[in-house]
Amino acid sequence: MTEKKKMGAGLVLSVITVLVTVAGLVLYMMNCKTNYFVKTTGTDNTIVACLAVAAILEIVMIIVSVKMGAKPVLDIIPVACGVLTAYALIAFVGSRIAAIGSIMTFENNAQNMADLKGAIIGMIVCAVALIFTIISSFFKVVKD
Repeated sequence: MTEKKKMGAGLVLSVITVLVTVAGLVLYMMNCKTNYFVKTTGTDNTIVACLAVAAILEIVMIIVSVKMGAKPVLDIIPVACGVLTAYALIAFVGSRIAAIGSIMTFENNAQNMADLKGAIIGMIVCAVALIFTIISSFFKVVKD
């Protein structure tokens, strides 16, 4: 029971952050395989790597914090996760912005609109992952 009392709000937020980041990664990869985007942009490996590394670093921070407690060395991990997630979101939006304009004006059909909807949902989930990363960085995973 004492172990549960040592768990901080940051643990719950960090787990949610990992789940949302992985969901953003999955949605990005699914969107890259859609009919419209497989022809135009394909998969950007830097976006995949940034989201994957951010999720892995969050998991490492959770495990190390639970095992060793709050250490000052671990304070850099939320910053790195935030930077990686922000870069992935910016690159994701940047890779889709021209396609959004093209689909909304010249190539407006049901298939392209469905592909666009998937891209927008993926961008929103990545933005939510960034917000959760920022919020969870202010909370401790374990209480002192």
